[in-house]
Amino acid sequence: MAGGGAAASALSSPWRTLLQRALDANAHLRHSTFFQLATVGACGRPANRTVVFRGFQEHCDKIQINTDARSNKIGEIKSCPFGEICWYFTDSWEQFRISGSIDVIDASSADPAKLQVDYLNLKSNQRLMFTRQNDDGSNDWMAVKVSP
Repeated sequence: MAGGGAAASALSSPWRTLLQRALDANAHLRHSTFFQLATVGACGRPANRTVVFRGFQEHCDKIQINTDARSNKIGEIKSCPFGEICWYFTDSWEQFRISGSIDVIDASSADPAKLQVDYLNLKSNQRLMFTRQNDDGSNDWMAVKVSP
């Protein structure tokens, strides 16, 4: 996991320090990196799903997740780039609700550095997703970082 703890920037938001403490305190729980991301669908109705925390974007407080570019949430976010997360830690009984704008970082992103995948910190089953290719040489699964 990138960022956090003593390595967190002095300019970090107060919620980031509290969130990092909760992550550290609940790290023994496999589900502690899961949270709910709510967005607004094309028809104006709410959509909520569980996603997995992948770290903080370097030098800022943006939270990163990876998702399949073909999922409905990408279109929803592109049409209405706002969302809210709800993160509950079962052992410490802490809940974080964070809302803000969401950036989709994909092949159309202007900053190619944002497309880099922290391959070494991926779990082995996630590495397979990035290395599996179709017969034509294209990736079977495309990662998109979403930062609320």
